[in-house]
Amino acid sequence: MIHDVAVLGGGIAGAVAALRLARGGARPLWIAAPRGDAFKPGEHLSAAALPLLKTLGSDAVLRAEVHRHAHSTYSAWGSDLLVERNAIVQLEGPPTVLDRGAFEDALTAQALSAGAERIGHDVTGLAVDSDHWLLETDSGPIAARFLFDATGRKALVASKHATRFQADRLGCQYGIFAAYGDHAPRPVTLIEAEERGWWYLSVFADGRAVVNFYADTDLPGFDTGDFEENARGTVAIAAYLSDHGYHRCGRARRIATNSTWIAPVIGAGWVAVGDAAAAFDPLSSHGMTTALWTAIHAADAYLAQDRDQMQRYAEHVARGVQDYLVARQAVYTREARWPDSPFWARRFAIPDAASAPFRAWSNPAQAPTQT
Repeated sequence: MIHDVAVLGGGIAGAVAALRLARGGARPLWIAAPRGDAFKPGEHLSAAALPLLKTLGSDAVLRAEVHRHAHSTYSAWGSDLLVERNAIVQLEGPPTVLDRGAFEDALTAQALSAGAERIGHDVTGLAVDSDHWLLETDSGPIAARFLFDATGRKALVASKHATRFQADRLGCQYGIFAAYGDHAPRPVTLIEAEERGWWYLSVFADGRAVVNFYADTDLPGFDTGDFEENARGTVAIAAYLSDHGYHRCGRARRIATNSTWIAPVIGAGWVAVGDAAAAFDPLSSHGMTTALWTAIHAADAYLAQDRDQMQRYAEHVARGVQDYLVARQAVYTREARWPDSPFWARRFAIPDAASAPFRAWSNPAQAPTQT
């Protein structure tokens, strides 16, 4: 049996692509290993995502008690002064601090209810055979005519069948902290820059906090010393942890958070969505919104069987990368306290970021690092 369309990979992009395709009558085969019970980082959902969730008919998932509105964000960026940004001045409304696992589980349930068929294994190999793909999984071989690559930064299909670029080597160490004080902690989000990189703390609806440290993985400062000890060497974040009696529960973990994207071309029998198409620095808070947008619009182009629409999708993704690179450099260059720091010096030295994705389209040799 040859399936018409298969979605590879779980996460938000995979769930939304499967949901949109199923509701459009495509009956996709969704191939992804179960999420499991492990904590999954990535919890700050921009208010720009709400219209996308409404388009899916999925906005009600944000009303679950495990999520909360992020009304206040404080940042020490560019100076030692802690500056508040309150959501009351944001016309689009406040962002949401998600329980990422619960959010993905809700989207997964909707996709399965809509008719997507899920195989609980990852794809371990793929090849092209005339007019279809041959996929290897632990449950046996699978054939499909069209693939949605929702496999995240590893980009199982895109990394082999497109030109792919990487702008940095950003990585994240993170840990979960539980409060043992006598009073409920104030739910805030804190961002704090330091010489080696930057820190991020966000409090969940249940009072737990996630603390992230971002730095380039090839620099010595990324994994030097004990994670909790380093967190307590900050200023604002250390004070918050101390004031509310927070201590780490479980060991610190690490994930890749580097900026990558593929050249905006239409693949033969496949399309990339989510981080497989364009993965952004978490400072942008656009990763999950991008996963929603790309999955919806790529699925709509597939359902329409319109190559021009699929080409426009690829061009929109490229323009999004262009805007992101410009904004990324503008934000990082506001922090000038450590001019001799390798991490910050790299952020000042991004050349001609605005045209990078379109140079990659016409001349990959002129774009940032190819992977």
